[in-house]
Amino acid sequence: MTEQQSGSARVLIVEDEMLVRMFAVDALEDSGFHVLQAGDAAEALAALAGVADVAAVIVDMGLPDRPGDQLAAELRSKSPNLPILIASGRSERELKDKFAADARIGVLVKPYTSAMLIGALSSLGVPAPSPQP
Repeated sequence: MTEQQSGSARVLIVEDEMLVRMFAVDALEDSGFHVLQAGDAAEALAALAGVADVAAVIVDMGLPDRPGDQLAAELRSKSPNLPILIASGRSERELKDKFAADARIGVLVKPYTSAMLIGALSSLGVPAPSPQP
């Protein structure tokens, strides 16, 4: 897990594909977020164990050590109100149906743009902070 210094609201991105993660980190930082990174579920859980003020978690469905929906369920059991954004190349309808019972879980279909990422977080009640100069 690595940490990038930026804005005040902390977001954890859990993504094993380095280029996708780099793109998302840049988009989040450009929008003023403080970004934590993990390449798999184990790193994500370790990162969250040491941080109390994470505003949201972005989870890739295809992680190397467990499915993203399993990680989302673990996160939900530990933090019932944590906004979770599921990112996947699967069908948007399939993902929305899968997570329809939890209003604090959003869906972001890959490939996505910076605006789509920031908009999806905003729809979960996590607005972008002001970018740092």
